[in-house]
Amino acid sequence: MSEQSVAEGETSAVPTFTVEDQVLDAARSCILEHGVRRTTLAEIARRAQVSRPTVYRRWADTRAVVSSLLTREIGSVMPTFDVHSSVRPQITTATEDVANKIRVHPLFVKILESDPDILSTYILHRLGTSQSAIVDTLAPILEVGQRDSSVRAGNTRHMATVVLLMVQSAVQSADMVAQRISGVDLVEEIAYAVDTYLRPPTP
Repeated sequence: MSEQSVAEGETSAVPTFTVEDQVLDAARSCILEHGVRRTTLAEIARRAQVSRPTVYRRWADTRAVVSSLLTREIGSVMPTFDVHSSVRPQITTATEDVANKIRVHPLFVKILESDPDILSTYILHRLGTSQSAIVDTLAPILEVGQRDSSVRAGNTRHMATVVLLMVQSAVQSADMVAQRISGVDLVEEIAYAVDTYLRPPTP
């Protein structure tokens, strides 16, 4: 951080480690070791070194903890965009980067291998918090892309939702098609598909 970026008399913010982080880290450890089904709120509290009521006050059950954990983990790989540069190429690059990070993320790999039904709610029935956040983040970026002419015209919330579904499907199905196409190549193709989907028509 440059000296000019901090006003005189101010100090830069220091990240704080909250009780929620402590519990979610413990949940992550439990899930990676035992899977979701064998993870209990009591074990999470024990590993987090907090009381059970501390956990129970925040989360009703293990699935609620998993939902919060997935939201945090996905948030940690979300990209930032430079609104002063052409947007569509940034989205294409971000698509490939994020999809590859999630595809090999230990937590997602563990859940897909041992407890895939945990994710079925967010695949078949409703958007989760992290999925909604992706759409809410991407839609205004697409509007910037429409203004810089790198993104085609259209309802940006619809477009953001379709991009989410394209990437989500590829990540979740990568193992299923692994004998036909590698995960890296699959993500590359999906990034190309996203770029083509967002590209304005040729005059």
